[in-house]
Amino acid sequence: MRIFLFLLSLFCCLTLFQSQNNVIASDSNIELEVIATECFLYEEASFESEKVLENEKPFSLILGDKLSLVKIGEKFYLVETENGTKGYVYKYYVCEKNEFYIYPTFNATIRTDDAIIYDVNKKPTTHTAYSGQKVYLYEGYSSNDFTAVQIVLEDGSLYNGYMMTKDIEPSGISSTLIIGISIIAAVVTIVLSLVFIKKKKKTSGSKV
Repeated sequence: MRIFLFLLSLFCCLTLFQSQNNVIASDSNIELEVIATECFLYEEASFESEKVLENEKPFSLILGDKLSLVKIGEKFYLVETENGTKGYVYKYYVCEKNEFYIYPTFNATIRTDDAIIYDVNKKPTTHTAYSGQKVYLYEGYSSNDFTAVQIVLEDGSLYNGYMMTKDIEPSGISSTLIIGISIIAAVVTIVLSLVFIKKKKKTSGSKV
């Protein structure tokens, strides 16, 4: 158990990202502008929340869309669109109208040149990234084929979509080590579960 807790703590510390302070001081009478190429509105202030729907499809915002700020949150803003649709948007996807773009704290680097950038539906786009380019993993590093990223395009706009996990190197720790720690933690969990089951069977047998 101590080994498992140690590995879990190590994993959390290594994958902890530095967050920026909220740059918007008030949530009244503020107009926002979308700076991501495309993003969604959520029912709650979380990526795990259901997306706001329109005509039974996820309501999406695109670069340049205007929003009214309703409420400030730690990572999400509650906003209202020009047609009255309300929902939560990730704070790095918007900025105050006529202000400079607010870039997130990048926490990963691209490994290879001409790495394909995929849209939010994991479809390939014409955009590519170059080796050494910085990106932000807003949902953390993934051991799956795709990892959600936010990247600055050549025109200076922020694009949120996906990239192949193999093309990404998290800052401060190699992807191999992250996967290795996850596997070790999973193995330790299985071993502890088997030991617990074995002890439970012995206890049940002694009672009989």
